[in-house]
Amino acid sequence: MKSKQDEMNGIYEDFSGKIRSYLLGKVRSPEDADDLTQEIFIKIHTSLDSLKDEKKLAPWIYSVVRNSITDYYRKKDMGSAEIDENISYSDGNDEEKNISGILYCLNVFIDKLPEKYREPLILSDIEGIKQKDLAKRMGLSYTGLKSRVQRGREMIKGMFIDCCGAQFDSNGKFSVANHDHENCKICNPPAS
Repeated sequence: MKSKQDEMNGIYEDFSGKIRSYLLGKVRSPEDADDLTQEIFIKIHTSLDSLKDEKKLAPWIYSVVRNSITDYYRKKDMGSAEIDENISYSDGNDEEKNISGILYCLNVFIDKLPEKYREPLILSDIEGIKQKDLAKRMGLSYTGLKSRVQRGREMIKGMFIDCCGAQFDSNGKFSVANHDHENCKICNPPAS
């Protein structure tokens, strides 16, 4: 019987090159790909005992990689949202203020979605993965995945309505009333 270290060495030999190559096509720099590769193998090492069926090793590793990429972009998006938070909304024209406020709120709202809706929505609507392909990758039925993406969109729409006074016309066109971003309890909750 193999020791866990021997098993990890074999997994590293079999998958590290493929994972790093895949990450190079998905992230912004080789340094980020290296950091992510290291994080992924730490996750694999700490969670390997949870894998019940060794035949499902490759799909399981792929899900770790996929989730790590999603987390990477979520962290990057939240970093840009923190920068956006410091934008002076009194500068520039009203349309620019409106757009930067909407983008800030959107980042916050996506982050507030439950994981089962957030991940399919990000992968489908932001990364552009076709829903049929995504359903197979996530092990969901096509209708189940479609439902999760639609539910995530509805939740974000509800947050825009509650937070920003957004309105949608009969064609689904979106407009936002003047939004007091700094005092909003949804997209800018008071620090605890």
